[in-house]
Amino acid sequence: MRLKRRHLLTGYIRVPEYTKSGLQHLHIIFRGSYIDQAYLSALWHQLHGAKVVDIRAIKNLDGKRGMANYMAKYMTKELAGRYSWDWGWVWRGFCRDWTHLKKLWRYLVGSGTGNTFQDLLRWWRLWLKGYWTPDFTILPVPP
Repeated sequence: MRLKRRHLLTGYIRVPEYTKSGLQHLHIIFRGSYIDQAYLSALWHQLHGAKVVDIRAIKNLDGKRGMANYMAKYMTKELAGRYSWDWGWVWRGFCRDWTHLKKLWRYLVGSGTGNTFQDLLRWWRLWLKGYWTPDFTILPVPP
């Protein structure tokens, strides 16, 4: 919120993850202005007591699709908490659509079909491409 108030950040997606040593860290993609690493480190230390902030530009990701795949890679791992996003990056009704798909996925997993969270993300990509309607009446098998 501090970065948004200073107009340095206009949107983000945040995915928490555990390191091999068990510590939590965040993968964040954001839209906005350049943020000085020293400033970000000082701000993060002030808020969380953490002294290390690694910030770098992500290059060669093939546009929006590449960034989505980059974040999906972390979203399919065991998370250290909830992932979140700025509302400017999603559409009206996004939470309803995502919740509906997760309920369907949980039902399929409970029925013994062996579907994984990666299958859920594949279905989500197919839905975004228009392969079925929001009520999921046409449900293809994930490729």
